[in-house]
Amino acid sequence: MKKTLLSLLCLIFFSNSLLAQPFAAVQNIDPSTGNEPYEFASGDLDGDGDIDLVMATYDYNGGTPATDYIKWYKNDGSGNFTIEATVSSTVQWVDGLTVADVDGLFGMDIIVTSSNEGLTYYPSNAAGGFDPAVTIDATIVGPGEVVAGDINLDGNTDIATISFNDSKTVWYSGDGAGNFTAQPDIENGTGNGTLYVDLADFDGDTDLDAVVTYYNTQSIEIYYNQYIESGSTAVSWIKDVVTVDSGNSYLFDVGFADVNNDGTMDVISVDNVSGVVEWFNKVKNGTSTANTISTSSIISRPAVTVVADINNDGYNDVILTDGGTTDDAIIFFQGANNANPSATPTLIANNNYQMYDFTVDDYDADGDKDIASIGNSVDTVFWYENELITLSVSEFNAENLIIHPNPATDQLTFSGNFNEAIDISVYDALGHVVLSHKITSGERLDVSQLSDGVYIIKDDNSDMTKKFIKQ
Repeated sequence: MKKTLLSLLCLIFFSNSLLAQPFAAVQNIDPSTGNEPYEFASGDLDGDGDIDLVMATYDYNGGTPATDYIKWYKNDGSGNFTIEATVSSTVQWVDGLTVADVDGLFGMDIIVTSSNEGLTYYPSNAAGGFDPAVTIDATIVGPGEVVAGDINLDGNTDIATISFNDSKTVWYSGDGAGNFTAQPDIENGTGNGTLYVDLADFDGDTDLDAVVTYYNTQSIEIYYNQYIESGSTAVSWIKDVVTVDSGNSYLFDVGFADVNNDGTMDVISVDNVSGVVEWFNKVKNGTSTANTISTSSIISRPAVTVVADINNDGYNDVILTDGGTTDDAIIFFQGANNANPSATPTLIANNNYQMYDFTVDDYDADGDKDIASIGNSVDTVFWYENELITLSVSEFNAENLIIHPNPATDQLTFSGNFNEAIDISVYDALGHVVLSHKITSGERLDVSQLSDGVYIIKDDNSDMTKKFIKQ
């Protein structure tokens, strides 16, 4: 639904130029995605410990649905991606895409909303691909953004999405085996055209709350999950008495994130028409203070943000893409401790591709976060290697060692920009050494034989320890 509405807006462009930073040149993954790639996600789709990519198209085609695609790209662990068998060519107008392990099998599953199939997921299978779609709810009218998380704190993945036409936000409880049950709505009946939803623990009580946006009022509201407050196993929702923000031009991206690095969640929004990107210091049932990150003088048609530590300094940065074709395409605003992000952005890349979605992860297992994205105007998938942080062997600090995935089922991958092997030991909860190994960057450790539980990894030559969960 976001794409349908966006296609009705006239495009305004503004040219801007910034100094570039050392990200590598663009590396193309798929030069022919199908018309108008629009949704994008990353995760370990085949269960081998590497971060893979998945893309879906939304070919507006003048309002007449055409052929859309869901495609995925397998990572070999070093950032080399191969185009795998198409997941689907029968979906139409994919407006929501995320990945999560909903059935406990093989790898992450692909969760999708589309105009002709409603809410579905594609299960990962034993052959390293995906089975046909499993329907969760085919009755949703105008489905859009979809997010996954444990809403009822039962240890299983639940799913939330929106119905634009019915002006409601809905959620479905999962049983961990791929089955879902519709639950009482997060919100409904406003008549304002529900547009977007995100989940996070905003009020710090350990259950997931929801931030929701509306098309007609261009407003942002928070709904609090009352699972913890109820003292029972029932989930219910209460709206914050003070609106986060309203009266925007066209909210295209809204979510929860710790923007100012103070340890608490904030709300961040992108207005695609006014060009304003803001974060809100929101008090529960109290004041909401807006703080500007970017304006139309920097990017006139901003698309989406990701809040992540892109320069390895320990603080969240705000990464922003251009939804037009003439401004700097990817920039970031450097984060600081308990402070606003920097006023002056840093250029990552300028490709004029109209990037309506992107992901940030360590695709080449070198210890820093890279960026992968889609080019809506050029029908491509591509990624940029992060070269902001480079460490020689002599400069290597064991604290930079990264292990993933965590929790792990079969294998752990060790990442870090180092060339020499490191001796590590794995300890169980009783302090017994259960594994010892000499590892190098990008190497995998087989943990399949370990019992489920919490383990500590220790670098034998330093005081560095890492915790991981075997499940």
